[in-house]
Amino acid sequence: MSPAAMAKLSGLDPMSVEPGHLAVAAIMPVPLRLRTGDAVLKVKSDAPAPYGPIDLTLPLEIISGDSAPGVSANSETERVQIGRIAQADLEKLKAAQLRIKAYQASGKTGAKGSFTVGIQGGCKDGAIGEGPLIAAIAMRTAPGEDFFPMLKSVDLRNLAGEEALAKLPAC
Repeated sequence: MSPAAMAKLSGLDPMSVEPGHLAVAAIMPVPLRLRTGDAVLKVKSDAPAPYGPIDLTLPLEIISGDSAPGVSANSETERVQIGRIAQADLEKLKAAQLRIKAYQASGKTGAKGSFTVGIQGGCKDGAIGEGPLIAAIAMRTAPGEDFFPMLKSVDLRNLAGEEALAKLPAC
């Protein structure tokens, strides 16, 4: 990961990101694809009531593919798909952000939280070959910005296993 990407990720305050501006780029190995709901954004906080707890899982809507500013992919072996929070879920994330901000403003301490993106499904539009199936995740927090790496070089074959890959449906 580049120093600029590390600085961007370490300085990311998930509670200050406008939910409608958040976008995720999934770099997937050919022949794998994501469909809406196959990638999710998870927000958790163990803050006490009335601020929490929060355990929010939002399916990402896959809106486009082929390219993402700041992401390089080999079109022969990789595909880029862009996901965003669905319009219907934007208010859920805004409400969670407000609860966490209220907790922070209360002066209370000790709560822990997380903000993650995960892949929990997919489909295939061809035969899956031998060897590593490298995937990566990048994020953008404002329109017009480049995507920056969040998760780099994960082998889906090792992560999911052969049985799960064999069960992937056709796209």
